[in-house]
Amino acid sequence: MSQQINLINPLLLKKRHAFGLREMTLGLGLVLAAALAWFGYLTYRAGTLEKQATQQEARLATAQAELDRLGTAAARPVSDLLTGRVKAAQARVAQREALLASMNRTLDRSSTGFSARLRALAQSSTEGVWLNGFTLSPDYVALDGSALTAGLVTTYMDRLGKQAAFAGMKFTGMNAERVPTAGDDSQARPDKLPEHLDFALYSGSRKNPADRGESDGP
Repeated sequence: MSQQINLINPLLLKKRHAFGLREMTLGLGLVLAAALAWFGYLTYRAGTLEKQATQQEARLATAQAELDRLGTAAARPVSDLLTGRVKAAQARVAQREALLASMNRTLDRSSTGFSARLRALAQSSTEGVWLNGFTLSPDYVALDGSALTAGLVTTYMDRLGKQAAFAGMKFTGMNAERVPTAGDDSQARPDKLPEHLDFALYSGSRKNPADRGESDGP
């Protein structure tokens, strides 16, 4: 009976590695590619941050320069000429406001009286009497007109005195002039005025129209 003896020692056998040269080369390539990509990203990020930092520094420098300019202007003494101009402008504005307020007070005080007197003149119309012009102010009234007869002027004055706007007013002056018919009777035309009386009635004393407020008729 024969016996076989195994003389091969497993420890002496050549071991096969899990990663060969090919796998190691491929792994190193992947690692190198990843490193290069990461380096590129870091470089790009660093460039962006540096650009932003440069822009921020420029804005800060501009703001500091503007602040320095304003500080210098604020510390500069005020010009006497500029101060005088400002005071003069303020004085002119105050004068105009005072004038405007005075005019408004005058208009408010007198507008009601003027409208009432205008209505009274319209309501006192008398046949044979017509007004050619008038002046109305708080302290002065002047009426210029014409009438066919002197009696019609008296009638007109009576009617005017019955109006509330002219109640208690007395005419202190009167001028009257007889005006004959223009032209020869044989050449008389319908558009020519007949013989009439031109009159002017006055009441009160005439003031400065700009100070008192006045309404002038045609």
